[in-house]
Amino acid sequence: RIIINGETTENFRIMKGVRQGCPMSPLIFILTMEVLLNQIRQRKDIIGLKSKKEEYKVQAFADDLVLFLEDPMESGTYLIQELEEYGMVAGLKINKDKTKVITKNLTENQ
Repeated sequence: RIIINGETTENFRIMKGVRQGCPMSPLIFILTMEVLLNQIRQRKDIIGLKSKKEEYKVQAFADDLVLFLEDPMESGTYLIQELEEYGMVAGLKINKDKTKVITKNLTENQ
């Protein structure tokens, strides 16, 4: 079932998967990724960087995410929980070989 303009469609059987190279693949991926981004933005215990009026937590480009956390040690725990929950539902996981963490004022052991 799919929700379109607030209306839920009838059940339908998926006959073929959307594979890499399919023109629909990027659009479907972006739509599902938006669910994760909204979860991160709305979660109160993930605290982003604040400017005068805004709080910045996450920016995305395709399958790359940039996260801005005020307290990475505290918020990072909740962020990882959110990523793992999303991954279980979406069938995705973080590629640790391609993941980089850049921090300010934290030691490598923290």
